[in-house]
Amino acid sequence: MRTAGVPAMIAALGLPMYAEAAESADGDPPLQLEAAYTGEVWRNVRGGVREDGTYLDNIDLIATLDAERAWGWRGTTFVVSGLHNNRPTLSDRIVGDIQTVSNIDTDGATRLYEAWVERAFEAGAIKLGLIDLNSELDVNETGALFINSSHGIGPDFSQVGENGPSIFPITGFGGVMRWDSSERLQIRVAAFEGTVGDPTHPRRTTVDLQSGEGTLLVGEVTLRPNQANRTLLGVWRHTGGSTDFSDEAVLRRTESLGFYALTEGTLMERGESALSAFLRVGLADADVHQISRYFGAGLVWSGPMLASAEHEEQLGLALASVTNGGAFRHAQADLGLAYERHETAIELTYRVQALSWLALQPDLQYIISPGTDPALDDAWVVGLRFELNWSNEPG
Repeated sequence: MRTAGVPAMIAALGLPMYAEAAESADGDPPLQLEAAYTGEVWRNVRGGVREDGTYLDNIDLIATLDAERAWGWRGTTFVVSGLHNNRPTLSDRIVGDIQTVSNIDTDGATRLYEAWVERAFEAGAIKLGLIDLNSELDVNETGALFINSSHGIGPDFSQVGENGPSIFPITGFGGVMRWDSSERLQIRVAAFEGTVGDPTHPRRTTVDLQSGEGTLLVGEVTLRPNQANRTLLGVWRHTGGSTDFSDEAVLRRTESLGFYALTEGTLMERGESALSAFLRVGLADADVHQISRYFGAGLVWSGPMLASAEHEEQLGLALASVTNGGAFRHAQADLGLAYERHETAIELTYRVQALSWLALQPDLQYIISPGTDPALDDAWVVGLRFELNWSNEPG
């Protein structure tokens, strides 16, 4: 089965529109429509590949249908979303880093992004379709403030597969089952295509379940000692191909295994303000993947700072560091290429919800050893993100 990007996105977004006119007993429409525009202005002021700037943008269109309200299908939700990004890139052309300074940085496309159905039960839920894996697994809630991609899904995990796993900007077909054992214990298991999209046409949304591309299997346990803190423990196994090694003789096998752990929560509260923190570590098979280890940590202060109390504000400082595996470095050395062991990104950011529909976020990042390339100087990158949001949801 193959799905083209733009026609499929338009058709899928149009299918549930007739349900918008229907209303539930409480007056809320069963079909929620959302649109979001994110724009970023960036400048690499020193180091990296070159001193230069660029503009990145991201458009999200999301339709969420509550089938229980619309038709009485208990616990059933349908979601369809489309995505557009412009083509100028920041990390590849200007900074040269592995971890990607901006989490909306891509080579550009207009595509169907997600299309799934979820059935919720008393003790959990099952979701099936085109799914952003990172919306369910390896979710760093505290790290969501930061713009560097490593504080979304860890780079030890995001490198898996020829096009990466089923995450931004290319999703694949998969299923996720969640079991809520108790208020303190939650378990997720998932299976996805081993190769999402089409590596020969990377700007398309494509589903191909008959190509022997392998499978990505994931299991995750969430522990919540209280409402303010949680710990994730995850394991994944990938049986598809990888392109991390140029020398095929070094790639002794394509199956790989990885582990990750994340702990996050509130450290202190003072009136309307709070200090939160996160710590994440990840390991990936060094015989298959470039990145063998990852470490990330951050602090976020939430509460009134520069604006009045009705405007949400956050100030954050985070660090993300990746380590090249020994097999990758040896393979590159055989080709006459030298790589450092580590790349580290330090990010300082501030976000304010200036208006109900507008958020502003200046950002500063210091990239140590960009791309682990010894020829590149450490980079200083400054940027400004703005987000525009609209929804038909009342209030």
